[in-house]
Amino acid sequence: MSNYKREILEHSGELVTEGKFNFGTFNKPFKVINPLEAKKPLKIPLPKPLKYLRLKEWEAFQIGNKEFFILLALYNTKTASLAYLTVYDLKENKRYLYEKKLPMWKIKLPSSLGNTEACYLSKTFTVKIHNHLDMNRIIIDLNIKDFKELPNITAHFEGIHDNSVDPLVICQPFGENRALYSHKCLMPTKGTLSFGSKNIQFTKNNSYMIIDDHKGYYPYVMKYDWVTGIGYNSAGHLIGFNLTHNQVLNHEKYNENCIWINGKLHVLPPVNFIRPKGINSPWLIKDEYGMVDISFTPMADCPTKINLLLIKADYHGPNGYFNGYIKDSNMNIIKVDNFFGMGEKKYIRS
Repeated sequence: MSNYKREILEHSGELVTEGKFNFGTFNKPFKVINPLEAKKPLKIPLPKPLKYLRLKEWEAFQIGNKEFFILLALYNTKTASLAYLTVYDLKENKRYLYEKKLPMWKIKLPSSLGNTEACYLSKTFTVKIHNHLDMNRIIIDLNIKDFKELPNITAHFEGIHDNSVDPLVICQPFGENRALYSHKCLMPTKGTLSFGSKNIQFTKNNSYMIIDDHKGYYPYVMKYDWVTGIGYNSAGHLIGFNLTHNQVLNHEKYNENCIWINGKLHVLPPVNFIRPKGINSPWLIKDEYGMVDISFTPMADCPTKINLLLIKADYHGPNGYFNGYIKDSNMNIIKVDNFFGMGEKKYIRS
């Protein structure tokens, strides 16, 4: 089979123009993220409040260095919302879960990434995310204390989202004018983490952040497979990948699979997820172009299972290690040698 190609466009205006989603893969952030302006995304005319109730949205981050891997997410399905944090201590091989289930109005999410804020504020669990792409920064402040006998956390991180890194920005169809939007970017970061009795410095040359700003008119049954892994090559360059198999149409043209190498984005073809021995045994992620051939070995999982008539959730989000290879756009082999990261197998009916 010939090499995989996917066009990268340069649209940076509105997500929705004159009622229509701008579908494609882009290399710049949208200045206006306005999915509620879409005409009939669910096939019938609906007022904005009802469209809002069907829009799933979150802002999530993976942050790490050689000592810690952190997943942070503010998540709103409109039937419920979550403030979610996992901290994986790589030296102790131990995972800590901080989670608050909330009514949907408790979490604030942004309508752009230029001088906006996402947040959840309480006495024991505070998350502030300052989106400052106008200043080439994503700034995160955490303050969690006296929470379920878990270690207290105070953290400040600054992701450097400047011209040295390429974002992956996608708008992809579930239907004729029904879309998924996501802005992802791997970037160097700096900051500090106080975790229990440990105080860790994060510096630009050994630390990273991946953002996922995400909004979608997902189907009533929402399901997908996803992995991300991060590491360094022999030259010390930061490498990370994002691989997903979801419900969008025409995966050859529309997918969010990519690898970042020293800040540069390379798109990847559709992939399949194979779990021959189940969730807790190695996952195999491969494509049909010979560009992706990696395994993911789960180390720790915190599954969520809910079954309440119209609402059902079966979620797995393990941390673990990746091995294998990925080829870049020029078919150069990038070795994936014990990269750390996480995966998701998600099924939500809501």
